[in-house]
Amino acid sequence: MRNCVSALLAAACLACASFAASGQGTPLKAQLPVLVTSSGQSLDGFTAKTLLTRAGVANEYKALAKVADLDKVKTLVIAFGASVKGFGAAGVTADTELARTRDLLAAAREKKIRVIGMHIGGAERRTGLSKEIVELVAPASDWLIVWDDGNADGYFTKLAAEKKIPLTLIKQPLESGKILAAAFK
Repeated sequence: MRNCVSALLAAACLACASFAASGQGTPLKAQLPVLVTSSGQSLDGFTAKTLLTRAGVANEYKALAKVADLDKVKTLVIAFGASVKGFGAAGVTADTELARTRDLLAAAREKKIRVIGMHIGGAERRTGLSKEIVELVAPASDWLIVWDDGNADGYFTKLAAEKKIPLTLIKQPLESGKILAAAFK
């Protein structure tokens, strides 16, 4: 009986965690102003910024956002996943990027800023340094938007259920713009 109850509870958590993907709306209301940044210096942050702009949501993008950039911000969108080329171009190291991200997340929590974590880089942004970044940002997010390709092992589904974080799984990264924009309506 106890196993049956546990199984039903787990299924309910999974259903709640991914309800937004089924077209029932967004799991949270986001507020403007919004700051978009990257953790891992991939182009996914710029992609998120572009998709939000195309969807009519005013936003500011700072690839290397710092705590001071959170003044007056109500929502922080962090596209996470590492890019070795991005690190070189931005002149950052893995250690400085992880420290910057930790500081942003701590400040957002302190200031009660909503954090929307986006993982739209797929499976290639789940290995190596990306693993550390994923494990830092995903559990600290108030909502996760994840491309199915990056969740093939069910990591985000399991994490969302355990931490009670709403999860929206998408079939294509371009879907994330409209889904994200709906939270600002």
